[in-house]
Amino acid sequence: MFLFDADSQWLMLVLNMVAEMLRKGVEVLYISTSKQLPNIRDDFHTYGLDTSAFEKDERLVLSDAFTFKTGHQSTEKYYFPSLNLAEISLISSKSLDLWTPGSVRLFENVSEVVEASDEKSFLKFYRTWISRFVTKGRIAIDGFVRGIHSDSLYTSVMTSADGVFELRTEEIDGKMENTLRARAFKGAPVDTSKYILRVAEDLSVSLEATKKKSQL
Repeated sequence: MFLFDADSQWLMLVLNMVAEMLRKGVEVLYISTSKQLPNIRDDFHTYGLDTSAFEKDERLVLSDAFTFKTGHQSTEKYYFPSLNLAEISLISSKSLDLWTPGSVRLFENVSEVVEASDEKSFLKFYRTWISRFVTKGRIAIDGFVRGIHSDSLYTSVMTSADGVFELRTEEIDGKMENTLRARAFKGAPVDTSKYILRVAEDLSVSLEATKKKSQL
């Protein structure tokens, strides 16, 4: 689970994570709620990664969960007609067995699914959705926007997650910065230090340790 501020560089972090996984031979299902897929492909190209070969043999599956919000049907091979829970459940059921152990499903903004239903119905659905996907060693990475749901929803999702990470926008030394930190990781020690996330012109990201204030 990633908790991110709405004005943070979450999409650039996603781009870098997906590209790195592909380069390491990991199969990825990337569900985009923020942009149409040609724009996503352009971002990867700017980063220095041509997705065509990965998409051809479906080491990368890009799924369009954006276009339906414009009132049009997507022309992509894989797309969501809505973020209705029943629709998502049907699509997931049809594709579930195609994903091998170690593969990753990354859903850009699950908060939009919550907003398309209600929190109680979503949580009931979500527990089953996640359990079915990870049963055979598959990995789910889900982004949730901070501050728009109830505390109980965040707590419930964090309880079911193996790892919780947070990307925030905050003022440091008079400038607005993106800070990334791990909050928790089950079954292993974790570095919870805060890092500043930098985005370069080629859309690559780097992490810079925050400066510790000297003690007086």
